[in-house]
Amino acid sequence: MIYLKDFRAGRLLYEALDSDIRIGILDELLTHGELNLAHFAKRFGVSNGAITAHVKKLHEAGLIEIATASGIHGTQKMCRLAADKLIVDFASRPEAEGRVETAQIDVGHYVGYEIHPTCGIATRERVIGQFDDPSCFSYPERIHAGILWLGYGYVEYLVPNYLREGRELLELQFSLEVASEAPGYSAYYPSDIHFSVNGKSLGSYLSRGEYNDRPGTVNPAWWYGNLGQYGKKIVVAVNGEGSFIGGMKVSETSLRDLGLLPGEQIRFRVSVAEDAVHRGGVTLFGRGFGDYDEGIVCNFVCK
Repeated sequence: MIYLKDFRAGRLLYEALDSDIRIGILDELLTHGELNLAHFAKRFGVSNGAITAHVKKLHEAGLIEIATASGIHGTQKMCRLAADKLIVDFASRPEAEGRVETAQIDVGHYVGYEIHPTCGIATRERVIGQFDDPSCFSYPERIHAGILWLGYGYVEYLVPNYLREGRELLELQFSLEVASEAPGYSAYYPSDIHFSVNGKSLGSYLSRGEYNDRPGTVNPAWWYGNLGQYGKKIVVAVNGEGSFIGGMKVSETSLRDLGLLPGEQIRFRVSVAEDAVHRGGVTLFGRGFGDYDEGIVCNFVCK
């Protein structure tokens, strides 16, 4: 789902939808699930170059995903829908939500972990230790990590507590770039990635796969081409109404259930359970990896 809390942030979406051919591409994908670029060129009677431009605009707007697949006719670019819903909230007034205190946590700054292969961790300069060795997550240089991945288990972070006496917390938000962790890589490798605060479940996000069809925007030049290159940016939010991922309510856990107080520890956990329906692992992209040059961003919206 794509949720625009501020309708003014949707210019790329509006431009992408302002075309009969692009609307037609979305309709074809809704009907058939996954299609290559040649199908669209034939269906709409336009050149491959023109279809490439249309597909690029849809991809930039977050409406479709593009993956490279090998077949009997060589390598093809395959497209599928990236969202099943589009919500534009015209009533929301972001400027009236209150003061926002922001902290950024590097992905290597976890304070607790349980790691099961396939797994690994790396800084912008090198891989820490070796692949599929959970003990590498204890190495001191892990605090400089920009990416980590695990088959199942968890990493837990201590969030700076910006709550103050006399101020009311309206919403707690976590923004992070995630993907599945497939042996090798796979554009379709579903995984139930779960989130919790102080042991209270917020809900889970179904990652479609581990993306490798292009390099991540900020990946270092040496980063291995046969590994995941980028993820999807998601926002996990908790407010008085419940917990939300990407604007969609995923649980009834609210701020009242968390009982957060000034001066107390706030622990944020990212996990994949051993018995998850989709145990496809998790990759966390931080500074210097993926498409966003940032770690886990935490926002305290207060009044």
